Parts: sequence; structure tokens; C-alpha cells
Amino acid sequence: MNRIVLLAGRLSVMILISFAALPASAQGTVVTGIITDHRNIPIVGVRACQINSTNCTVSDINGIFHLVLDEGKEKILNVTCPGFNPAEAVISDTTTFPVRIILVPMYIPEGSWANADDYLEPGEQTTIRSALSLSLIFSDFSEFNEQLGSYNTDAMEYFSVTGPEMGASFSGFYAGLGVGFGYHYEDEHESLAVNLNNTMYKLITGYDIVNSTRIRMTPALSVNWLKFRLKNSPNERRVPLEQYLSDREIDLRFNQVVAMAGLNLEYKFYSGINETGNYWSVGIYGGYAVKVNRKPWIWSDGNRITTDNEIRLKPFTAGISVSFHGR
Repeated sequence: MNRIVLLAGRLSVMILISFAALPASAQGTVVTGIITDHRNIPIVGVRACQINSTNCTVSDINGIFHLVLDEGKEKILNVTCPGFNPAEAVISDTTTFPVRIILVPMYIPEGSWANADDYLEPGEQTTIRSALSLSLIFSDFSEFNEQLGSYNTDAMEYFSVTGPEMGASFSGFYAGLGVGFGYHYEDEHESLAVNLNNTMYKLITGYDIVNSTRIRMTPALSVNWLKFRLKNSPNERRVPLEQYLSDREIDLRFNQVVAMAGLNLEYKFYSGINETGNYWSVGIYGGYAVKVNRKPWIWSDGNRITTDNEIRLKPFTAGISVSFHGR
């Protein structure tokens, strides 16, 4: 008799457990998702509901939500938040979790923002930068006054070049190459024509400490190869031999490598009102320059010219740029 009572009790417990498991078995897929705006900023308090049901949840401060779908209803999420256009997400067997849902503010016209399918996480974005920049370095050739004359060294008091720069940013890191041409100087001193051309090649790297919707701030390090070409020649087409030999006709190429550390600050301009995707920027640069080689490397007509004199540099450097940033 006792055995019958014990079996009946166990059977009752199993029946109760089975009934308790029915609600859980009626539920199905657990959906995890992240809700952000079009700038990838998480949105808190967004309501995500299974369509045509009261099965709902709300996103947390990180834009994350969890929802267990009812198997008897459509696997479609209806996502709503005041101030944003509603969105829907279809859940299927091939859906990858967490589901990314992007809500677009109501003030942005439909179709004027970046396609969600083209979206990449900030750490995965590669941005190509094309720039036209003006660089200014203050140099001092006073130690060469005795050999070259002040009419030459005065023309070499600063180094100014303009040229293109190409680079790429990935995960906040920037690397680029640039070339600059100019300051073309021409003057006459007595019977001589003074001609000066400057060229610069540079390798630059940096990291974006600020990269917001409007501001990009990048501390940068660069190595710059400065080339000064100084020519003196008679300023007349027909020159007597005696005058030609007495005049000091020269063609010198000064080479100085300079390392720079500074800060680049850019203001962004977008082509649309969505403030995403490709953009233009106007930037300013300020920094300090130090010489890599103490004495300049000088060549003339294939000959290496030696000297104990140095090109001195004023420490402050400056520059401006106009850039286009695109993926």
C-alpha cells in the first residue's frame, strides 16, 4: 500500500513539472540586439516588441536588449523610440546575433544617411585622406654668410612649400606620405641672378585623440627631407669671359633632415546633412622641429661639398591644409 502511495506521489510531481515546463517550451529563440542611431551612438529606452504581440523589452544604457520570441507568432521585431523613425528586424535561422538595429532621427530625410549595410565599427573603418597642405619652417643660414654672401642667405631664411599628401587612418592611427614644392625665389644682385627652389618629402604618422562629428585632433610625428637648391648665374645673356670667371656662379643643393612633433586640428564639413560618410576638412598645424643631421649634406654637379657650418632652425613650425576623407 505504501509503495502505491509513493508511486502516486512521484507521478504527481512529474505531472506538475511537466505543466510548469509548458510555458518555457512554448517560448523559442532568444534575441540579443544592439540599437544605435545613424552615428553609432547607443540609444537607451528603445522599445523592441515582437510584432502583433505584447512581448516587449527595452534597451539598456548601452543600447542592448534581450527578448525571448513566442514561437506561435511572427519572428519580426518592431522597434520604436520617440524622435526616431520606427524600424523592423526580421529574425530567421540565418540571423547573426547580436542583431544591429539603426534608428534614424525624424529630422533626417529618408535615404540621405549612410546605408547600414556599408556600416563598419569604428575600429574597422579605413579612411583615405587626400590633402593639399602648406608648410612653413623658419631656417637660418647665417653661418654661411661669409661663403655665400648675405644676398643668398637672406633668401633662405624660411622654407615654405605647398603640395599633396596621401594617407590612411585605421582604428585611429594615421600614416601618410607627402611632397611639397615652392618657395621659388628670384632676384638680382649686381651682375648675378639669384635663384632658389625648395622641395620637401615627408613621412608622417599620428593618432586621433579626438574624432568627433566636427573635430579631428591628431598629435603627429613626421620626418621631413628639406632640399634647398641655390643657383647664382650672370643676369645677362652675353657675358665677357673675364666677368664670367670673376663672378661666382654656383649651383648648390643643401639637404637637411628634420623631425617634427606637433598637433593637427581639423574642422569637418559634410556634403549632406547626415554627418556621416565622406567629408572635407580645413586644418591647422603647429609643432616643433629638430634636426636629424647636424651638418647639411651639400652637392654640386655630382660633387659632395663638405662644411663645418650648420643650418639652424627656429623651433616653431606651422601649416594649413584642405583635405578630403573618404572610405
